[in-house]
Amino acid sequence: MDEVFPCIFLIKQKGSFGQIKPTENIYILAGHDGIIYDAGYGNRKMVKIFIKELNEIKKFYEENNGVFKLTRILVSHGHPDHFSGLKRIRKALGVKIVLTEKTAEIIRNKNNFGKSFNADNYKDHFIVKKGLGYRIRSFVQHLFSDLVYKQIYGLSFITDPDEIIAENTQISINNENWQIINSPGHAVDHISLYNEEKGVLLSGDNILNSMTTWLGPPNCNIEDYINSINTIRKLINLKIILPAHGSVIAHPIKRLNEILEHRKKRTQQVLDIIQNSSKNGISPDEIIRRLYPAGKRMQFEIVRGWVSLTIRMLEIKNLVKRNEEKKKIKFYPVNSF
Repeated sequence: MDEVFPCIFLIKQKGSFGQIKPTENIYILAGHDGIIYDAGYGNRKMVKIFIKELNEIKKFYEENNGVFKLTRILVSHGHPDHFSGLKRIRKALGVKIVLTEKTAEIIRNKNNFGKSFNADNYKDHFIVKKGLGYRIRSFVQHLFSDLVYKQIYGLSFITDPDEIIAENTQISINNENWQIINSPGHAVDHISLYNEEKGVLLSGDNILNSMTTWLGPPNCNIEDYINSINTIRKLINLKIILPAHGSVIAHPIKRLNEILEHRKKRTQQVLDIIQNSSKNGISPDEIIRRLYPAGKRMQFEIVRGWVSLTIRMLEIKNLVKRNEEKKKIKFYPVNSF
């Protein structure tokens, strides 16, 4: 149990398997009409530990502050490490599940979830011909993904949320006004939660303290992400950011500037690599190897997402062009055509 801000408590769900299952931050906004922000993993053991820590918070809060009652649970977006615990937590605590319309649609069933969060989709951006080998690899990857989601995350879909809210609105939590901020980028349905009087932002995955958030197809967008960061940067009285992973961000403007500078630098690196390969063109895999010359296969798969989105953004801005060859795509600067 960790009180990261007066009457806001952090419960950490321990992760495993590195970046496949990161340690998850779940926040409790305690009071007589409190709320849980993000639901974490849905495995029986994980939820049991969560409830145990929650009871410790309740005991502490009642001894020091008064009435402790949680009425709702709200998730930042429809990625499995954020919503998988919804069903078991609602059953255990009797809280209402509150979702935006986009998130509700994504986590309604396996088919919707697969379309919105399938790491295999970026390959459509790189591969022209999809032969038997591609179909076999894709089938195996989908089987592995199902195993990861069910066994490691405890994935469970929600067909019956209790309340649907707008992406840009205000909600009352313990008689305080909190703003729901539509903040797409890391996910198309991503939202953040902000209290201007306190200067507290619950940022979900969009803003992390010591690492960059994952970006990749199909429902991430780098320009949306940059716009969201700029929107948050302009918030009045922003004092502290509580992220979904890692430690509290005590200097939010500094961190937001670092993120914007990092994205600018990465975009320029990709553009420079393509421009320096103008004679023969360059494939996405070759771009990744230039960016990470000492990288391993697993790292290549993780970073492929943001590289894909960056190339797509450069195409849209008419800074690079693609040439579809027999088995792969190569990219060239526009002025080389």
